[in-house]
Amino acid sequence: MALVRFGGPAMAGLRQAVPMVAAQRMPIPMAVVRGERNASVKALRLRLASVKSIQRITKTMKMVAAAKLKGFQTRMFQARPLGESVSRMVAEIPEPVDADNKDLKYLLLPITSDRGLCGGVNGAISKSVRAAIPNLPDDCELFIVGNKGEALLKRLYPQKIIRLISDCYKNPTSFALASEIAEEMSVATKYDKAAIFYNKFVSAIAYETIMEEVESAELMLERIATFSEKYEFEDEFAEQSWMQDMMQFCLASKLYSRMLESATSEVSARMQAMENATKNCGEMINKLTLDMNKARQAMITQELGEIVSGAAAVEAS
Repeated sequence: MALVRFGGPAMAGLRQAVPMVAAQRMPIPMAVVRGERNASVKALRLRLASVKSIQRITKTMKMVAAAKLKGFQTRMFQARPLGESVSRMVAEIPEPVDADNKDLKYLLLPITSDRGLCGGVNGAISKSVRAAIPNLPDDCELFIVGNKGEALLKRLYPQKIIRLISDCYKNPTSFALASEIAEEMSVATKYDKAAIFYNKFVSAIAYETIMEEVESAELMLERIATFSEKYEFEDEFAEQSWMQDMMQFCLASKLYSRMLESATSEVSARMQAMENATKNCGEMINKLTLDMNKARQAMITQELGEIVSGAAAVEAS
C-alpha cells in the first residue's frame, strides 16, 4: 500500500483543484435567483390569463343582462296598472274604527332572487326585513320567495321561516305563478296582514326597496259592511265568499306586479354589477401586465449581466 505525502507536487495539485471547485459552485445562487424570477413571471402570466378569462365572462353576462332588461321592462310596465288599480280599490275600503294592529299576526314576504352576482338587491331586502321584525309581534313568520332570501335570513330567523319558494324565475313571471304563491300563502299559515318586501324599479341604475302591507280576506270581512254600501253584489254570490275571492285576486295581482318589479331590478343591478366587474378586471389586467413586464425585464437584465460578467472573466483569464 502506497502512502501519499501531503507536500510537494501533490499538495500543489490539490491547491489548484480547490479554486476550480469553488468556481464551479459560485453560479448556483444565481441559478436559484433566476429560477425564482422565472417562477414569478410564470405565476403572473397565469394570473393574467385567469383575469382575462373572468373579464370575458363578466362582459358576456353584462351583454346578456342588457338584452333581457328590455323584455323585463316591457312586462313590468304592462303589469303596473294592474297593481295600482288593485291598491286604489282596496284603499277605498275604510279602516275599522277600533282597528288595533298590535294583536295582528304578520306574514312577511321578501321577494329575492335565486341567483347572485346582482349587486345589493338581495342585501337591501334582507336589511329591510331585519329592520321591520323588531317592530312587529313575536309571532310573525317568513314566507320567502327566492333562494338568496333564505341564505340571508336563515342564520338570524331560522324558526320564523315557514316556506321557501325557489326557482321562480326559470320561466317568465306569469299571473298563474303569482296566483299559486298567493294560494300557498293562505294554506301555509293563518295571518292577518302580509308585508311584501320588494325592489321597485326606478331606472337602469337605481331601485327602491319598499315594504307594502296587504290585509287577509278574514280581516277584510270586518270592513265588508261599508264596502257593500257603495258597491252592489249579485245575489248568487255570498258576500263572504266574494270577499275571499276578491282578496285572493288582490294579493295575486300585487304579487305579480311586485315580482316583475323585483325581477327587473335584479336584471338591471346585474348589468351594472357586471359592468363594474369588467372595468375592475381591466384595471387588474393593466397592473398585472406592468408587473409581468417588470419581472421579465429584470430577468433579462440579470441574464445580460451574467453574460457580460462571464465574457469579462474569460477575457481576463
